[in-house]
Amino acid sequence: MGNQMKVIDYGRRKFTFSNGKKIVTSTSITEKSLASEDEEAFTERLMKKYGNQQGTIEIVFKGGRPEYAIITFQ
Repeated sequence: MGNQMKVIDYGRRKFTFSNGKKIVTSTSITEKSLASEDEEAFTERLMKKYGNQQGTIEIVFKGGRPEYAIITFQ
């Protein structure tokens, strides 16, 4: 059987396909901030969790505080 993909609780996975074969091109995970977190604390927690990988972090703000982040791995 092929490579097992990690389960994503909330996010998305992009594929390219050709001639019946698919290839994962990116995986995005969505993480909600905790009520007590400001931007610095939120990004620090995300770096502890995902910092050993390579990707991007996009933070969405609501009412001046971080609401959630989208972490994308290529």
